Order: sequence, then structure tokens, then C-alpha cells
Amino acid sequence: MRAVSALMLLLCAASPVLAKPGTPGPAYFSGSYERIGRQGGDAMLQNDRVTIAPDGQGVVIAGCTGAALTMSFGPAFEVTNLMTGTQAGVTVECLFHNNGYNRPILTCRAADGAAFTLWPLPAGAVACGG
Repeated sequence: MRAVSALMLLLCAASPVLAKPGTPGPAYFSGSYERIGRQGGDAMLQNDRVTIAPDGQGVVIAGCTGAALTMSFGPAFEVTNLMTGTQAGVTVECLFHNNGYNRPILTCRAADGAAFTLWPLPAGAVACGG
């Protein structure tokens, strides 16, 4: 019995963090967003666009320039609307909810001082070059 418990603990620790029950999966976040907030480090204001695409059990948030932000659900089990990840080695946390049209809105902060909100663009809007 002890060996089975140890094996279950090992398997749970090795698997990626999945969306909590009642939380939409990665495909729910697909689309183009306007990013409004401040950059980390220099605290310059930013207003640009990004694209969110599913990546396994998480998502990738990519701007028109710079490093992509890879996010996964969790790890806080009591918080069902949390995603965490890294962008160029900087830790980022995002809380998500939805607007009146059932589209996700993400409010994010990073360890380097960046803070921004991602607002969904209308369906078919292009993040880069549009």
C-alpha cells in the first residue's frame, strides 16, 4: 500500500497542472487581445496586441516582438482562475475571468514589475500586422 501511495504521489507531481474542474480549457483563450499596462524594468507604458494559442494543457501568449509567455494552470489549488508561467526567465501570474460576451479577460503581473490586462479583440481581428 505504501508503494502504491508513493507511486501515485510521484505521478501527480510529474504530470502538468491541468485546469481545475469548472475552468475552461486552453482552447477557450484562443484569439487576439489588446495588452494595456506597463512593462517591467523601465515601467514604460505599453499598448499593443498579442495572440493566445493553446499549447498542450497550457497556453502561449505571443506579442508581435519579444519572447513568448508560456502559461499553465495553477499551481494554487484553491484558486481556480490562476495561470502562471515565465517569459524570458521572469515569473508571470495571471488571473482570468470573462466579460459579458463570455470572452476571457486576463489581469497579469510579473516579478520584474510588469502589470497588464489582456482584453479580447473582436473575432477575426489580427494581433500583428493588422
